Amino acid sequence: MEQLSPQWRGLSPWSIVSFTFHTIRVLVTNGYAMLPFIYTGWKQGFDSIWMLIAFVGSCLLIFTSAIIDWAMFRYRLFDDKLGIRQGLIFKKAHEIPLSKIQNIRLEQPLYFRPMGLYSLVVETAGSKKDEAELAAVSYRQAIELKQRLVNPSSLAGSEAAPEAELPQCPTPGHIGTDTKQPNNRGPLVLKKMKSLLLFGFYQNNLFWFAIIAGPIIGQFDWEALANTELALTAMHWYEQNINVSISLQLFFALAMLIGFYLLLSLISMAAAVLKYYPYQLSLHGDTLHRTGGIIAKQNDALTQHRIQVIRFTQPIIGRLLKLWTINFKQVKGTEVEQAAKKHMLVPSMTREGIAELMPELPGLASVSSTLPRDYRKIHSGWFWRRGFLPLLIPMVNTLFIGLNPFTELLWFAALCFVFGLYLRYRQWGYQHQGDDCWIHTGMLGQTWHLIPLKKVQHVAMTQTASQKRKQLASLELGLASGKQTIPYMPLNDARAIAERALAITARDHTNWI
Repeated sequence: MEQLSPQWRGLSPWSIVSFTFHTIRVLVTNGYAMLPFIYTGWKQGFDSIWMLIAFVGSCLLIFTSAIIDWAMFRYRLFDDKLGIRQGLIFKKAHEIPLSKIQNIRLEQPLYFRPMGLYSLVVETAGSKKDEAELAAVSYRQAIELKQRLVNPSSLAGSEAAPEAELPQCPTPGHIGTDTKQPNNRGPLVLKKMKSLLLFGFYQNNLFWFAIIAGPIIGQFDWEALANTELALTAMHWYEQNINVSISLQLFFALAMLIGFYLLLSLISMAAAVLKYYPYQLSLHGDTLHRTGGIIAKQNDALTQHRIQVIRFTQPIIGRLLKLWTINFKQVKGTEVEQAAKKHMLVPSMTREGIAELMPELPGLASVSSTLPRDYRKIHSGWFWRRGFLPLLIPMVNTLFIGLNPFTELLWFAALCFVFGLYLRYRQWGYQHQGDDCWIHTGMLGQTWHLIPLKKVQHVAMTQTASQKRKQLASLELGLASGKQTIPYMPLNDARAIAERALAITARDHTNWI
């Protein structure tokens, strides 16, 4: 096998393909705001010649930029750091200490599969961007680099076969350990098609659809659409069969809403299968490995001691299915979080599956292994302090202009907002278990945050005048992954959690990150 050279090395010419697709992906990802303008211009009519010139020119610029990126990219692996040099006009040279690397992804996009090449993506603490990406490397070279980056003490020339790196298990959903190899527990979780389809179904998110579809829908000529024969026939059917009673109208609206959700869920389910199938989570030494992906094969690596918070989320559909998603949260960066950057997750887990998985991860800072069944709610003062404020706007408008459709709409919106605050208050709570602190949040769904107190970097307790009278306080736990807050909790409980966290960190001199 080719040994790692101490000299500066370039990437394979095949990486030009990766640089090209990366530029296109950035343009498409950041160009959704241009869709309404493109649609409007298309409706008004483009000049075909100028459109062709612009298209050819853009393709040439993208390909030329990819060639330059490939020609100027150099990397070198030292004993304790990874050096990167790139750029022609604006040159960039940076060094990544191996001790600061917290996640490594091994990906195989569709265009690399015929050549058997991979991309090695390096993520570090304190940044929301990928620090480095080594594209178009062979499998053995990628595995060797990955082992050197994750475990700097490993030998540079260690052999790593694909079967050793990506162990297989004959039964789906298996959770277990190999007692003969305590440092290599192999597959911990396997998720096949059904589990991933359920994951895409209950994790359906309408946010990005609304951003992209909203401006485009606004460009439609709704008056012309309403006068079409199909629309007139549908309206006539609605008037004859649905508009005869309030109950039928409510049932029809609910059916349309459910149908719309199911339609979008098909997109989410397809995305979950393409990204994660066949999902496998394994443990090698102190490092978690997640593999999967149909179009682009992925292999994420994350050392357990870098996990700051474990988040267990259950959306409203997940509550009905009794399924949870586990997120291992790492160090939070200082830059704006990008949509493509996600924490390592485990989809479609039951309470029993979580109780089996957690003890198999001995490198975690937390010691809790099961989800709590209940929690101590925060004081009702949190809700009453905020619940009346939204009602002031419709109240003042009603006093001055009276009750009319406008003020009725304001009252409806204010009452919905207050109801949402109440649901959030009812689900905000905590539970202190030894060296761990659980925080429960949610509205219609629910989320548990498992916080190892040994990862706490700072503690802050605040009290308002009313909180002092009621012996309450707001507790803030600062971690490298962000802040976690418990408002309006009993003062004695806040002191107990804060003092426990300070006592643990006072005698623990290991690196938080």
